[in-house]
Amino acid sequence: MNYASQPGSRQRTCLSDLFQRLGILQSAGPFLIFCYLLLLPVLPGSCSKAPPAVAEEPEPPGEPAVDSVSTRLSLSASGPVKRLDLFIYDTGGTQPLEQHRRLDSLPASITLMTTAGEKRAVCIANSPRDFNLAALGRFDAMQQLAYSFADDNPERPVMGAWCETAANSGTLALKPLLCRVVLASVANTMDGYELLESPRVRLCDIPDTAEILREQEFRPSELIDTGAWTELGRDIGYFPQEPRITLWCYPNDTPENILGTPRPTLELECKIQGESCSFEVPLPPLERGSTHEVSITIGGPGDHRYQIR
Repeated sequence: MNYASQPGSRQRTCLSDLFQRLGILQSAGPFLIFCYLLLLPVLPGSCSKAPPAVAEEPEPPGEPAVDSVSTRLSLSASGPVKRLDLFIYDTGGTQPLEQHRRLDSLPASITLMTTAGEKRAVCIANSPRDFNLAALGRFDAMQQLAYSFADDNPERPVMGAWCETAANSGTLALKPLLCRVVLASVANTMDGYELLESPRVRLCDIPDTAEILREQEFRPSELIDTGAWTELGRDIGYFPQEPRITLWCYPNDTPENILGTPRPTLELECKIQGESCSFEVPLPPLERGSTHEVSITIGGPGDHRYQIR
């Protein structure tokens, strides 16, 4: 007998199937019936209850989209800008770098899409070198970023600023590291119309490096012994000269009453009656981006006085 289901036929139940098989075996004798009943659990086609259907678990939802907000920064600078690098750091945890933007000019303001929360924004202008973003991956590393005086350019000085935003807005006023020391005037008070011949000027003990985000307490660890000479251009006689020569250096704002790294010195050299003479002017504490004007009066070899404004 064929027990396979035919299309459109009704499936036999396990109980009716069992009774039909027992009827066939009844004529074979009780012994065969007994053996058949023992083998029922392992015979093919024995009844078994279908396992319950398991509901499919819904797929876990994807990670929620990170909220973004508009962060607006106002920018200004005290000099020309040919390159601008903007860094956005988070204020939480390790204060990681979130994004870096590079521009070819200085906009009055810029709006960036950032993650929610306040940020620390850093702006650097006219960097002579590219940045290693991996090394600057945290804000504390950016705070240690220093520039070399030899790499700076007074025509396009390196400038920097940073701020922490409030209500997703902030202001960045970029300020140079370079300090200006101006030789405003040189006077000769010697008798007999003696000349100050071949005068020239330079700075000594120039700080070698400075941190771009530091605002005060500049304490250089290394110095450049002497800067380059700048010629005044003509001898100085009875009439004072106002050369307005600008000399540049990095800041050193060590107070005058504190021992430490020597502050820069202005040196004026000239010849008097054929002998080389040098006159030094120790400079006051030089704050970042500051300007000082120096006036010197020379009364003879080893005799000079000065005024600093």
